[in-house]
Amino acid sequence: MEILLNILAMTAAIACIIGWLWIAVMAFSEGEILWGIGCLIISPLCLVYGIMNYQELKIPVLMLGIGFAARIGVAAVAFAVT
Repeated sequence: MEILLNILAMTAAIACIIGWLWIAVMAFSEGEILWGIGCLIISPLCLVYGIMNYQELKIPVLMLGIGFAARIGVAAVAFAVT
């Protein structure tokens, strides 16, 4: 059970990281340097920027949100099992 939870936690963390980096790269590529730097330094700004530009950033915002929710779910299951 622990191995499965570890695999799920790592998958969720990787999805969050990919979504976070994708949004930060898109902020830089749109010419919004301050948003890009802010996204790299303050992670929740990625979610704000992603929601503001949701039409263009649907996939990375969903990756970030689903990955975060999955991490919370894995933590809840791990807490309940122990």
